[in-house]
Amino acid sequence: MLTQKGLERQKKNEGLMALMLRLRALGIEDRSLLEAIEKNPRDRFVPAKFVARPYSSRSCPIACGQTMTGVDQVVRTVHAAGISSQHAVLEIGTGTGYQAALAASLAKKVVTLDRFRGLIDSAVARFELLGITNIVAQHKDGLNDLSEQRLFDRIIANGVFPGLPKQYLDHLASGGVMIAAIGEPVGEQMLVRLTKIGSRFDRQDLFPVRMAPLRNGVAEQI
Repeated sequence: MLTQKGLERQKKNEGLMALMLRLRALGIEDRSLLEAIEKNPRDRFVPAKFVARPYSSRSCPIACGQTMTGVDQVVRTVHAAGISSQHAVLEIGTGTGYQAALAASLAKKVVTLDRFRGLIDSAVARFELLGITNIVAQHKDGLNDLSEQRLFDRIIANGVFPGLPKQYLDHLASGGVMIAAIGEPVGEQMLVRLTKIGSRFDRQDLFPVRMAPLRNGVAEQI
């Protein structure tokens, strides 16, 4: 007879296998990405209330009044970015750090920014616990405070923009890719893959999402 911990472990394993089947149905069979998912157990990143079902496709509330995106969307986003071991990646919106951890398993380096110091501190603790050393997490405004940032091969923004986010062009290497949601702040938007060509973006629509707009400034208290 399984103990409570054994039952929880079984549910997590079943959830992981169900995720793998959903990804296969979507045509996602990138071995490096699938290994990154197994290497970074998502139960280390979800709130305690959801730890028994960490691989749910549904979003869930996290600290600082923010939302953790469902695992399917996170994996599809990282897959769409096409990250390789030579890439430097910028992530706007750290959340619990799960997406950054997946990206770090594929990339040379990841810089992740969040306006909430509490989220940054918690994510850094998780990275240290898992032995992830190629992530730099910073308490910064990801919309307007990019003056110290270098060029990146990939940028992932965890928020919606009303139009093309051209303010990131100068921080993206030639031929680099940005993943972001485009649309109205309420309702359904489109996640897009933007490839930098000269001084413009070439747009490829990916799939519909629901995301909140990024906010200006940093939160001083949390």
